[in-house]
Amino acid sequence: MYSFCGENANFSISNGVIVLSSTEEIFCGGNLDGELSDVVGYSMTFYIPVGNDERILLSNSVEDMTGGTISISGETGKVSGDILTATEIEELQNNLFFRLKTTNLKGEENEYQLQLTLTEITGQLDN
Repeated sequence: MYSFCGENANFSISNGVIVLSSTEEIFCGGNLDGELSDVVGYSMTFYIPVGNDERILLSNSVEDMTGGTISISGETGKVSGDILTATEIEELQNNLFFRLKTTNLKGEENEYQLQLTLTEITGQLDN
């Protein structure tokens, strides 16, 4: 089991968890906290760089359809299933990233990247 977090000047990720056992794999993105103004839509992606590509672990997006603005803060989501290969698990320590893309009221897009700090809480959960 692993926990992860990270922060920059604009936002933070906290309480992220990865559960790996012989019977299940769960990736919980934790909480996104931050204040970005005039956001009308955003997408967030957790990923591992693989060569010149990305292995996406979890991705979702939110868009306001009423003409108002939205907050980026809240839970980022969760996925379970066959998420990581054995090689990717070993490479997680320095290779887990979060990307936030936002669109503001003027239609301008911004992209923020954050390398996440991974901490092993326990080894395999198998007893």
